[in-house]
Amino acid sequence: MTETPPLTMQAAICPGPGAPLEIREVATPSPGAGQVLVRLETCGVCHSDLHLRDGQENLPDALYPLILGHEGIGRVVQIGPGTKNAPPLGTRVGLPWIYDTCLSCKPCRTGHEVLCADNTARGVQKHGAFAEYALCPADFAVEIPDGIDPLKGAPLLCAGLTAWSALRKTQVEAGTKVLILGAGGLGQYAILIAKARGAHVMVVDRDPAKLQTAKRLGADVIVPAGADAGATIQQAGGADVTLNFAPSPAVWDTIQTAANPMSEIVFIATVHDPIPLSMMWLIDGGHRVLGSSVGSRQELADFLGFAAARPLNVEVQSIGLGDVNAALDALKAGEVAGRLCIDFMR
Repeated sequence: MTETPPLTMQAAICPGPGAPLEIREVATPSPGAGQVLVRLETCGVCHSDLHLRDGQENLPDALYPLILGHEGIGRVVQIGPGTKNAPPLGTRVGLPWIYDTCLSCKPCRTGHEVLCADNTARGVQKHGAFAEYALCPADFAVEIPDGIDPLKGAPLLCAGLTAWSALRKTQVEAGTKVLILGAGGLGQYAILIAKARGAHVMVVDRDPAKLQTAKRLGADVIVPAGADAGATIQQAGGADVTLNFAPSPAVWDTIQTAANPMSEIVFIATVHDPIPLSMMWLIDGGHRVLGSSVGSRQELADFLGFAAARPLNVEVQSIGLGDVNAALDALKAGEVAGRLCIDFMR
């Protein structure tokens, strides 16, 4: 039976670039053709939300006021008229970064929909999941397996998926030496996924507490960030695969020094500044350097199946919707050990 939602809902609104979020009472959206309405249970808080709140993404003023949030989990409570392929009412679904795409370009047809030139992102071009209700295109509603807790599962939709997709682009197998730069939430998921695939995992971070967390999660080698980090990694066997989650171009020296011949280097952190990449270094070492961002619907479904069968023990702290600004400030200050998640049921 279709649930009748309230006429209004609470949402965390970004009124403009660089402005703190405001908790406002706004109209509850109604699903149109091809859409479903989801009543949120949880929504993770991501560094991307921080960048958007602080005006670092240079969004057009016309997109504001904007509801942020792209790690939402909730239940389908309404289906838009004439909608086909909608998940049944009551189905628990995820609301990740990708809101929709054109579905017909080459990237979309080949499973790389994140690279679609016409893709729109939740909490960017479309209102996000820092709200009690949110819309989702039926074609992009990914079901959440029963084995996943909504609170621990919400960060999987971006942080976990991003780590999963980055590793999928590499030749990781048993014994592969994987270097992870940055042991925050994304790095922690990468540690667990890489260890599950039999990799030998080495982690570099400037925060001693995060290095100890990495060790607890199974990292084989932990190294403080600094001028000698790359040489230390090289002495420990070097890196066959490097995942960079550290938002600084300064890590390039460490990556270069640590890399083994024919290494694969994946950049995930959002860094706009250039690095001194030498073409001769690439040629002489046979290295492969690539970028990776979030993941496709199929990757998300695959990853959620993996996570349901093998829970990922990253610390997730519950907060209320009204705490979201303080949560973003804590992220900015580097004070968050794992992930933060809004619990709409508390």
